[in-house]
Amino acid sequence: MFFRNLKILLKFIFGESMYRAITKWIDYIIYAKRRYKYSSKSDARALAFNWKSTNFNRIATLNLIACASKSQSYLEIGCSSNATFDSIPILDKIGVDPFYGGNRRMTSDAFFENNAKRFDLIFIDGDHDYRQARRDLTNSLRVINEGGFIVLHDMLPRNWIESHVPIVTPGAWTGDVWKLAFELIHIEGIDFRIIKIDQGVGVIKIKGSRISLGLDSFVSKSDFSYYYDNLQQLPMLDWHDAFAWLSDLRA
Repeated sequence: MFFRNLKILLKFIFGESMYRAITKWIDYIIYAKRRYKYSSKSDARALAFNWKSTNFNRIATLNLIACASKSQSYLEIGCSSNATFDSIPILDKIGVDPFYGGNRRMTSDAFFENNAKRFDLIFIDGDHDYRQARRDLTNSLRVINEGGFIVLHDMLPRNWIESHVPIVTPGAWTGDVWKLAFELIHIEGIDFRIIKIDQGVGVIKIKGSRISLGLDSFVSKSDFSYYYDNLQQLPMLDWHDAFAWLSDLRA
């Protein structure tokens, strides 16, 4: 809270350009201290995913699903700059974010508490803490139509820094959303894949009704080392195979 208030004060005093330069150094100090604090949880191993090597991302995935499945209603959790929300060609859409973007200014918990609407396509890209992401997914499973899709962002961290909670980097942060993948591979009534693009885009096709995650599993206590050692258990696709899988919806 102290550093957040300090940044607001600096922006007011020095203006936008100087503010950005100063806050860059503040962020460096903050995250360097955090990385040192949590260094006992570090893992020197890393995955060689190069997200810039493909020109496809979460928006391409969502649009392919929307068109192939002829989705009529869309919900997005975590909108930020609206880069994704504004790109979805569905007229009936709701975007939920407590700070920026979308068209519902509230937390996802508050939205789901009062929501009675159902959706054909849901995109979850809110808080990257496993506990919150799990609540968002649990609530989404209650309001997704049978035959619908739930898409999750940030399922493939490349190193312990990207995946650590609380956040220890000013760069790409996936958090521990990956833990949901190890739960989803055991859930019946869904078809689940992770596309190896854009920090990992998870796609859930709902084939049954009343799908539930059940009780919190042991992965809530696991770390990057568990993820790295067990990654081969996850059903991953490159974009070429994912395109073929999702395009089959048109048939």
